[in-house]
Amino acid sequence: MRPRRRSIRFSLYGQLIIPMISLVTLWFFAAQSTASDAIHQRNIDTANKIYGNAVQPMLVTLAQERQESVVWLSGGGRLPRTSMDALRQKMDGTIVQMNSAARSDKFQGTLTGPMKQRLSTLIAKLNGIGALRGQVDSGSMSKLAAFNAYNDIIDTHFGFIYLLVADNGDQQAYHLTGMSRAIELAGREAALVGGVIVAGGRMTSAEHTAVTKVVFERRYLETSSISEFTRANGAPFKEALASDAADNFTAVEDGILATRPGARLHLTPTAWQGDVGGFIKELDGGLGKSRVVLAGDAKKTSDATLLRLALIGVIGLVAVALTAFLMLRFGRRISRDLLGLQGAARDLADQRLPSVVSRLRRGDEVDVATEAPPLAVGRTAEVSNVAAAFSSVQRTAVEAAVGQAELRMAVNGVFQNLARRNQSLLHRQLSMLDTLESKASDPEALADLFAIDHLTTRMRRHAEGLIILSGAAPGRGWRHPVGILDVLRGAIGEIEDYARAEVVSTAEEGIIGSAVADVIHLLAELIENAAAMSPPNTPVEVDAGLVGQGFVVEIQDRGLGMGPVKLAAVNEQLGREPEFDLSNGDQLGLFVVGSLAYRHGIKVVLEQNSYGGIKTIVLLPHSIVVPADRIGRADEPESANAPADTAPAAGSEPPDTIGGDVQKHAVDSVGRHRGGTEPLAVHEVTGTRPPPEPPVAHLPSAAAASTTGGTHAGMPRRVRRANLAPQLRDAAPQPPSEGAPSEGRNARSPERARSVMASMQSGWRRGRAEPLTPTPPAGWNDGRGER
Repeated sequence: MRPRRRSIRFSLYGQLIIPMISLVTLWFFAAQSTASDAIHQRNIDTANKIYGNAVQPMLVTLAQERQESVVWLSGGGRLPRTSMDALRQKMDGTIVQMNSAARSDKFQGTLTGPMKQRLSTLIAKLNGIGALRGQVDSGSMSKLAAFNAYNDIIDTHFGFIYLLVADNGDQQAYHLTGMSRAIELAGREAALVGGVIVAGGRMTSAEHTAVTKVVFERRYLETSSISEFTRANGAPFKEALASDAADNFTAVEDGILATRPGARLHLTPTAWQGDVGGFIKELDGGLGKSRVVLAGDAKKTSDATLLRLALIGVIGLVAVALTAFLMLRFGRRISRDLLGLQGAARDLADQRLPSVVSRLRRGDEVDVATEAPPLAVGRTAEVSNVAAAFSSVQRTAVEAAVGQAELRMAVNGVFQNLARRNQSLLHRQLSMLDTLESKASDPEALADLFAIDHLTTRMRRHAEGLIILSGAAPGRGWRHPVGILDVLRGAIGEIEDYARAEVVSTAEEGIIGSAVADVIHLLAELIENAAAMSPPNTPVEVDAGLVGQGFVVEIQDRGLGMGPVKLAAVNEQLGREPEFDLSNGDQLGLFVVGSLAYRHGIKVVLEQNSYGGIKTIVLLPHSIVVPADRIGRADEPESANAPADTAPAAGSEPPDTIGGDVQKHAVDSVGRHRGGTEPLAVHEVTGTRPPPEPPVAHLPSAAAASTTGGTHAGMPRRVRRANLAPQLRDAAPQPPSEGAPSEGRNARSPERARSVMASMQSGWRRGRAEPLTPTPPAGWNDGRGER
C-alpha cells in the first residue's frame, strides 16, 4: 500500500486545531446563553407586533358577537338582527387579519411545533365560525350552548398564548395575558347577564352558577396579575380598577350575585350594557398601556442582551480570528516558501530542462551557468537550504544533459562518418558492377552480377538509413524531375523480395529531382515492410494517382494486419516530428520513414484493408510533384535552389545517377508491367539515354567541363572514366560524331542494351527453374582464415 502523505500545512493546522477548538467552544457557550435571551426577546417583540395587533381586535369583536348571539337567542329570535349582523361583518374582517398574521413567515419562525399545532387549531375554528352562526340563526342551539361554543374559540386562543409566553419565559408577559383573560371573562359575564335580562330578568340555577364562576375567576386573575406586575406594568390596570366605571360595575355585579336563582333582576339592557361596556373599556385601555410599557421593557432588555452578546461575541470573535490569522500566516509563509520551491522545480522539469534538451538536439550552444541559475526562494532557513541543494541538483542535471547531447552528437558523427565511408565504397562498388555488367556476355554471370548489384543497392539504402539516423541528408539527388513510375520501380528495386511487388498505376506525373532519393528510400522502407509482414506467396500491390491534396501512393499487403492500439500508436508516431531513441532499435525503419516524411511534408497513414492486411497511404504534397511534361527537364528556380541537405555529400554518388539506379532495378518488373515478354532497354524505362563515355584523348577537355560547364547545385558534373588510369582503359574511344551514336567497346547502342536485357531475363528464368548452388573456387578464403 502507498504510504499516506500529508502536507506541512496540514501538520501545522493539526497542531493548532485542538487549542483552536477549545477556544471556539468556550466562546460558543458564552455567546449561546446570551443569544438565547436575545432570541426570546426577539420572539416576544415579534409576537406583540404581528399576532398581538391582530388578535386583540378579534377577541373584542368575537366577545361582542357572542353577546349579541346570546341576547338574540334569549329573545326567541324576535329581536332585531341589525347589531348582530354588523358585528358579524366586522368579525369577518378580523378573521382575515388573523389568517394573514398566522401565515407570516416572521411569526412562524418564532414558533415551536406544539405552538404551530395550537395556532392551526385556532385558525381552523375561526374559519369555521359560519357553522356556529348557522345554528344560531336556525334556533337549533340554546343560548348556553352558543355561549360555550364562542367561549371554546376564545379558550383555544388563550391556550396558544399561554404556551407561547411560557416558552419565552417572560413573567410580565404571562401576567399580562392573565389580565387579557380577565377582560374576556368580563365579556362572558356581560353576555350571560344580558341574555337573562332580555329573557325576563330571571336567572336559572345554571345561569346563576355560570355567572358566579365567571365573576370570581375574573376577580382572581385581576388580583393575582396586578400583584405580580412591575410598577410600570401594573399602574395602568390599577388606574382602570380604581375608576368610576369599575366601581359602578362592581356594585351592579355584587347585586347580581346577591340575587337568588328565579328572582327578578332589576336591570335594564341599556343600563347593563353601559355598566359592563364602561368597565371593559377601562380594562382594555389599561391593557393597551401595559403592552406599551411591556414592549419598552422588552426593548430595553433586548438592547442590553444584544449589547452583552455583542461584547461577548466581538471579544471572542477577535480572539478566534486573531488565532486563526496567526495560524494561517505562519502556515502560508511556510507553504509559500515550499510552493515557490515546487514551482521552481516544476519550471525546471517542465520548461527549462526540456527547452535545453530541445536546443541541444538542434545543435545549439548552451551555457550551463545561464540555464541553471541558483534558486533563491523562501525566507525559511530549512526551505532555503533545500533550494540550495536543489540548485546543485539542477546544475548537475543540465551538465548531464549537455554531456549527453555532446555524446549523442559524437555518436551521430561516428554514425555519419562510417555511413559516408560505407556509402562511398558502395557507390564505387556499384560503378564497378556497372562496368562488369557491360562487359559480361555469359547470361549466368550477368545474372549473378545483377544479383550482387541488387544486394549492393540494398546495402546502400541501409547506409543511407544510418545517415538519416544521424540527422544528415543521404546525399543522392537528381537535377531533373523523374517519373513517378520510375520512382516506384526504383523503390521496388531496393527491397529483397522485389519480385512480389506489383505496380498497378499508370500515372504520368513526376517527382522533383531534389526529393527523388528521399521518396525512393521512404517507399522502399514501406514496401519492404509490407512484403516482410505478409505471406511469401502473396503480392504487394503499389498504386498511385493524383488527388486533391497532392499525389497519393497506396501500398497494400495481405498479411495479418495490426491491432487498433498498435496501429494508432504507429500513425501517431508517423504524424509528428520524429525523435530517435536508441532503445527502439527494432523500429529504425519507422524512424527513417518519419524523418523523410517530416522533411518533405509527406503524410504517411496506415489502416486496415479489406484483405485483413495493411494499406499504407503516402500523400505527397503538390510542392514535390510535377506534371508529366516537366519530366526530364530542369527543375524550376525554386526547385533548383533545393536545400543544402539534399546536395550530395563528400564520397557519395553524384547527381543524375538515375541510369544506374532507378532504371537498372526497375528492369525486372518492366516486362510484367508492360505486358511484354522481352525486357526493355535502359533508355526505354525512363525515356532517356545514358550519356556516352568521353574519349581518352579529350581528358584535359573533360576536366575543364567538370569545372566550368554545366554544374548541379554548385557541384561539378561527373564525366565517365575521366579519372581512370590510362593502363586500365581497354582502348581510347573516339569521340562520337554529332548526331550519331558513340562507337567503341564501352558504347551501348539500343540493340546491345536489348541483347543484354534479353540475356539477363533468360538467365533469371533458368535460375528460377534450377536453384543455383555455387561451388567456391579453388583458393577461396571466406575472410576468417578458413577455406
